[in-house]
Amino acid sequence: MTPAVYFDGLSTRPIWVEVWREDAVLHWRTADRQRAWQASLASMEPSARVTGLPFVLHLADGAHLQIEHDQMPADWFPGHHRLEKLVDWLERRWMAALAGVVVVVVSLLALFEYGVPWAADRVADHLPHALESSMGRQSLTALEGRVLLPTHLSAERQTHLQAVFWHFALGMPGLGDVRLKFYSAPMIGANAFALPDGTIVFTDQLASALPDDEAFIAVIAHELGHQVHHHMLRQVLRNSGAFIVAGMMMGDVTSMGGITAGIPLFLINSHYSRTFEEDADGFAFAALSRQDIDPVAFVHMMQALQRSHPESKDQAAERYVMSHPLNADRIGRAEAASLAFKARHGAGAAVQAKK
Repeated sequence: MTPAVYFDGLSTRPIWVEVWREDAVLHWRTADRQRAWQASLASMEPSARVTGLPFVLHLADGAHLQIEHDQMPADWFPGHHRLEKLVDWLERRWMAALAGVVVVVVSLLALFEYGVPWAADRVADHLPHALESSMGRQSLTALEGRVLLPTHLSAERQTHLQAVFWHFALGMPGLGDVRLKFYSAPMIGANAFALPDGTIVFTDQLASALPDDEAFIAVIAHELGHQVHHHMLRQVLRNSGAFIVAGMMMGDVTSMGGITAGIPLFLINSHYSRTFEEDADGFAFAALSRQDIDPVAFVHMMQALQRSHPESKDQAAERYVMSHPLNADRIGRAEAASLAFKARHGAGAAVQAKK
């Protein structure tokens, strides 16, 4: 006899019974033997085995029997839910459970590190350019009058910088539709950023901080790297993908679980941004070199930014919450690019001298 609880499907009142099997028929009765039932095993639908939860036998008339997990005879339904039996077997072994946790964690890390970025980038490749243009226009409209105010640069200064910009941009074939706009931006200070419609926003504060035209060109080259590689659209899609996956896993990202999940998602999104910044830096080094400009101009630009933003000191401990690579790392890569540039030009000069 196996103890169980019977629910007749007509009320929520539990009936404590004893269950036993005779061939292909299951019998159960109350302890006082005044009430008894029976049903064929073939007419019952057993639930999956889940460690710690009662085993449920669903009857055709809507009633069901509940039997404690460890008291269910294994030979009653030997062919049912073999996968669940395997899971039940694994759940009872802590090494298997620990391995399962490791697999889940590694899978989630791989999903956010590689899966979401890969999928977002594939989607970005197939979206129409009109969408990027619309994103750029709407972003600029939202910023104008709030963060971006009318420029205070003189007409002469603007004309000069526009000429420098176009001389550099026209030397880059296949660049597409680009334009340079100046704004005063006390809220963000010395800064520049590229919008997906080809607009490069350049603040008065940054224009004043840069030491020369080559440092100005270094900023332009970096921002053109963002534009050419569609970084803003890809960033939006990656961020959206990360939050969609988190919402699917937790159900409600506004709950406490969602708030907690926001911390690693913030770190993930910062990592994506750093990757794009490194891509744009590499694009800038190559673009400067192609137009015979020493990438050391990028170093001078970074030093000017550091002087303009003394509050943003590089701290190794902040590496994983910063949207940009560490300044020291960026300067180091620019200096390496400068050395390579000088080595190539030195070798070229030596060849010319021999001729």
